Amino acid sequence: MRIVHYGDRAEACVFLLGYFDAVHVGHRKLIARAKALAEKFGVKVAALTFADGKRGDQVYVLSEREKILSSLGVDYLYVARFDGAFKNTEGEAFLETVADNCFVKAFVCGEDFRFGKNAVCGGLCLTEYCKKRGIAVEILPLVSVDGQKASATLAKKYLDEGDIKSLNAMLGDNYFISGKVSTEGRHVGRNLGFPTANLHPLDGKYPLAQGVYAVRVKIGATDYRGIANFGPRPTFGDGRVVCETYIDGFSGDLYGKELTVRFDFRIRGVMKFSSAEELKKQLEKDLEKIR
Repeated sequence: MRIVHYGDRAEACVFLLGYFDAVHVGHRKLIARAKALAEKFGVKVAALTFADGKRGDQVYVLSEREKILSSLGVDYLYVARFDGAFKNTEGEAFLETVADNCFVKAFVCGEDFRFGKNAVCGGLCLTEYCKKRGIAVEILPLVSVDGQKASATLAKKYLDEGDIKSLNAMLGDNYFISGKVSTEGRHVGRNLGFPTANLHPLDGKYPLAQGVYAVRVKIGATDYRGIANFGPRPTFGDGRVVCETYIDGFSGDLYGKELTVRFDFRIRGVMKFSSAEELKKQLEKDLEKIR
């Protein structure tokens, strides 16, 4: 996967227009179509995305989107910053920048894609531009899940609610948090018989509702189940928000290593216990729900 900055030159491609901050089922449909067209034209697949958030924090930050989109067959990301200069770019000027620098053979987007200053341009503008330039274009219908449009906005609603099952259905895969395992900590979990791998949320990532979740972690060739506390640790007076994961059946040192924690469902909210022993009893009950 290559990262190419907006305005720089890149390889000939079928170009995906969108923002891809959640990489949901609608995006996956667009990618599948772009791959088919790219094979037909003998070119790469590229996707537009932003280095920062278009509307606040992102469901997946750029490094995470890079991993997902690469796994889905996108060859390179054309990365812009959603700054004043970009917001004030007229629609045709935006298309010219992309088409000329990426040697675009075809554009693919969803029917709700908007672009240009004040987002005044849509499918009609894109179609007229492509006709003038002799570029193929495909505008696909929106994808709905349980009667709601798949979108980053809906993903954030599910994150606010801790509704991981609905979120995963809309994403088309398990939601995840990734990062390096922190070397900081008081090793409280280890003293309880529940050693944990702690990840600090990446800058710019939209937060998950605080709570305890059933999760999965792949280490080497092995998939492990586990429980993750996302939030503070009130029993020990620690108010920092951390993704603290106990990996069931794993024994080893993960400090400083890259880890991806995939979420299955929410078990309960964050609770304050009267003692470490009471917390241990609850963790044993939580484990019963994932085994």
